[in-house]
Amino acid sequence: MLVLLYNYEVYMEFSEFLNQIFLPYGGTSVVVVAIAGFIGKIISKNIINGELAKHKLELESLKSKNTLKLEVMKQDYNQKIEFQKIESTRSLESVKNDLQKEIMKHEVYTSISKEKYQELFQLRIELYGKFLKLKKEIDDSILDNAEYFEFQDEDPKPFTSLVEKINEASRENPMLMSNELAKLSSELYEKSSRVFSDAKVSVAYAEQNMYGQDSPQYEVLMEAEDSELRKMHRECGDIYNRWFVQLELDVSRIRSILDITNDFLGEKY
Repeated sequence: MLVLLYNYEVYMEFSEFLNQIFLPYGGTSVVVVAIAGFIGKIISKNIINGELAKHKLELESLKSKNTLKLEVMKQDYNQKIEFQKIESTRSLESVKNDLQKEIMKHEVYTSISKEKYQELFQLRIELYGKFLKLKKEIDDSILDNAEYFEFQDEDPKPFTSLVEKINEASRENPMLMSNELAKLSSELYEKSSRVFSDAKVSVAYAEQNMYGQDSPQYEVLMEAEDSELRKMHRECGDIYNRWFVQLELDVSRIRSILDITNDFLGEKY
């Protein structure tokens, strides 16, 4: 718009200039002024058309750039939308898989009949009854032999004997034990087995060293075995104690279940 105003002003100044020159010459000057005015209009029109064409080119250039920019933005938006679709599909599949797993778990749990559960619970009660009986035997043995243990604390046999009894009892039916007690039983068995194995190897080496002697020295063999068995308390003492603590916790849970069942059945019947 400023350019058009400027061209118009130039045209008016040019016409005024011609009028001042040819005005003193009368009629001829009028013709010349008219011609000059016509030429001025043509020049002004050409200038205006040139500016319009220039602006049109600039407008087309801006339009092309904006179109390209919009296309890039559109592609970027479509890519983001597609990525969100993929992520949403993955999340949905993950939720479906988790839900399917939970449904399968529920089907497995509900497939165990009430009678089967009662049977398994009864077997667990019987197993823990044996554990409690074993604990009573161990407690009575420790009490009855307290004097011997006080003065024969170097003898590893009493403690290794107790560990053997626990291993034997806990391996009878591990499926009926609680997860915690089963884990402790397995750990106790593995560590004690290594100690028992080392003791046997030690005795075997001692026998080999006495090969060819007229009379074997049983004291040497016993000491070779005891030297390894003394490691039992260091290796398994903590697990041994935790086993009995867990036993009491499991028995307490069983008692709670029985108490709740008794209260429920008592109110019902």
